[in-house]
Amino acid sequence: MTFRTLCAAAALLLAVAPQAGGAAAEEPRWALAQAGAAAEIAFDIPAQPLGQALVRLADRAGIRILFASELVAGKRGAAVAGRHTPAEALGILLAGSGLGWRFIEPGTVTVEPSEAAENGRMRLNPVTVLGSRNVDPAPLSNVPASITVVDRETIRSQQATAPRIEDILSREVPGFNPTNNGVRQIRGRTAQVFINGVPVNEQLRASSGSDLNLVTPDQLDAVEVSRGANSAYGFGSPGGIIALSTPRAESTDLALQSRASVSVNPHHPGGSLQTTVYQSASRIIDKFDFHLGGALGFDGNEFDPRGDRALGFNSPNGLANNKEFLSAFDGSFGYDLGEAGRLRLAATYSYVDAIEGYDLDGLGTYRVTQSSVQRNRPGDDNYREGRTVNLSYEQPDLFGSALKLELFNSDTYTESFSVVGGRISRDEQYNQYYGVRSGLTTPLDSVRDGMTVSYGVDAIRNRYYRPTFFTDTGELRTYFSPDVTLDTLAPYVQLEAPFGPLRLSGGVRHERYSGSAETVSGNGGIQGGDIQSFNLTLFNAGAVYALRPALDLFATYTQGAEITQIGRAARSASTAEEIDPQPAKSDQYEVGLRGDWRSLSATVAAFYTESDLISSLVCDGVNPCTPLREPRKIWGLEATADWKIDRQWSLGGILGWQDGVRYPEGADARRIGTRDNPPLTVGAFVRYSPYAWWRNAIRFDYRHSRDEFGDSTAFDEGEIDSVFLVHLSAEFDVGRGVLRLGVRNLLNEKYFSIASESGNNGFTWVPEEGTRVSVSYALKW
Repeated sequence: MTFRTLCAAAALLLAVAPQAGGAAAEEPRWALAQAGAAAEIAFDIPAQPLGQALVRLADRAGIRILFASELVAGKRGAAVAGRHTPAEALGILLAGSGLGWRFIEPGTVTVEPSEAAENGRMRLNPVTVLGSRNVDPAPLSNVPASITVVDRETIRSQQATAPRIEDILSREVPGFNPTNNGVRQIRGRTAQVFINGVPVNEQLRASSGSDLNLVTPDQLDAVEVSRGANSAYGFGSPGGIIALSTPRAESTDLALQSRASVSVNPHHPGGSLQTTVYQSASRIIDKFDFHLGGALGFDGNEFDPRGDRALGFNSPNGLANNKEFLSAFDGSFGYDLGEAGRLRLAATYSYVDAIEGYDLDGLGTYRVTQSSVQRNRPGDDNYREGRTVNLSYEQPDLFGSALKLELFNSDTYTESFSVVGGRISRDEQYNQYYGVRSGLTTPLDSVRDGMTVSYGVDAIRNRYYRPTFFTDTGELRTYFSPDVTLDTLAPYVQLEAPFGPLRLSGGVRHERYSGSAETVSGNGGIQGGDIQSFNLTLFNAGAVYALRPALDLFATYTQGAEITQIGRAARSASTAEEIDPQPAKSDQYEVGLRGDWRSLSATVAAFYTESDLISSLVCDGVNPCTPLREPRKIWGLEATADWKIDRQWSLGGILGWQDGVRYPEGADARRIGTRDNPPLTVGAFVRYSPYAWWRNAIRFDYRHSRDEFGDSTAFDEGEIDSVFLVHLSAEFDVGRGVLRLGVRNLLNEKYFSIASESGNNGFTWVPEEGTRVSVSYALKW
């Protein structure tokens, strides 16, 4: 071995070796000895087909990049602008593609699937579509905010012991509150829910909480959660955004995927069966690509450790623990127009049909005797139907700018039946969205290298209507919400600029609201007309500072829009003019650290938020809730960690803690109730893989107690008990697929949800489910 070879080997070892004294060293971004690539180079590569973008990057950086044409077919490279090292430019270009890179010889890089690239050299950071309004996804390291990206492999692994999307998010997203039924919350504030960019939650009158159940976990490709106020998207997101994405085609070969799962409560197998089957087909054919998927399922009852029916707060059809058949479909169709741009149509459809209805008898006594989940035969006719459609057009180079246009619609309809005063009542819920988003991202390199401005206009219409009728005569019983509509028109502008290791961003969004109510007569009716129009201007500003190549410090200030739930407010108004949306802004401040090394990723963030008129509800657990507007302050701490110790062992988890104060009118300041402000939660996992084909995991979920209200009997101020749950799972590579086994609540622990305990009444005093055992098999053809 020559002296020169020894020196080169030593330099390479130093580049990849962990630093002494740390659990995990920073991942080197570029092997300097390989290609002399330490110097920054000015790049100006617009978003375009990935193969073309790689050729341009190789030419600009003076290196060779090898890749298989089928590997990059149908994929698009993100825009690369400003001064970067070749390593940084490759990371930006490949972000979100599922591909990585590594050296095979000096000056030559090969592009491979991320797993292979990680074994050789490089692990890519995730990208975000929510962290900015850039047309192209941005590297997460550029964004001054707390964002969690849950990829498809994490979703599949979690399904063994977390059968619903709410369960998965509870384990992966600190600050997410799954317990406030009908209202999705992050950090104590309302969060907006998107499916393929289409809003689906009930902004005008939170009721069934069906939004996260309009697709199944089997249909998900990824979930991205923006934690905290998001002024870039405006109304409905003072707590953040939950964005669900379904798959697209990734290969020029026909790809077929099949998944089947079954689970039961081993202590009460009769009636507890839950099963799903999912099949998909996808392919890239020249300029056209398609993905089609369909799921069928049966959702049986849940039973507590004593063998009684559990409440099932996260039932796909709302609050009741029904037996239901489920069907769901998802599709994505893309067409590359060449230099003219690209079209994509994404759609989902779901149908839930109850075959046995169950409902609470409401006869429990808080912390003494349980309510019972009893057969509700009229509930056999319950059903829910939902669909989403998004048509998008992208043009990566429109006179030097990147353009994206979206037209979207969502429509959710639910019918549920119950007995009221000896008569059967039919409850109908309509929730619809229509909208358009437009966005342009323009480089401003003439001002400063890497500076960009993103701007556009969003126009959204949301309609909600909820009447109830007696089925024997068809007469109106009441309106939980008259037919109300809210229109939003919002121009926005966002600016981003790098200054060496510092990256600054900021923007403004102006929202114009108008609405109307239709005339309806009867109990809860209203004289129709226009609702008071109003305006809100929302600001945001943030900074990211790269302390080291893999360690970022970020700080941000952002505002969220708060208005009254108009559907609820309309129920108590006699005319549309009396509806007061009470527009207000919430202010959030956040500071955090995030690191992403070769074997360790970790984040920590602290936040503080305040509003003069937060949008909340007054409830008693039995009667319909009424809108509440009052000043509130909320603060908290969040952390995540994932440490790959070696090829066999890894561990990590999340921590979320928050607290807050409310200021009721005419009364002293008071702590915020636990329904909106859950106690300290900690989730931890340990993974062990004795062989590459065999992977095990044990999961611990801990909820701390909370008793801030003494002897109060008010709704939302009940005492919260501590809970410690254990879950166990194993995965085996069998044939061409993966066999997964899971045991949820391994110790069959009896516990109550936060919603039950904080309610301070016997109506919902019912435990959660005991042990559930699951088996699934996923196969790629």
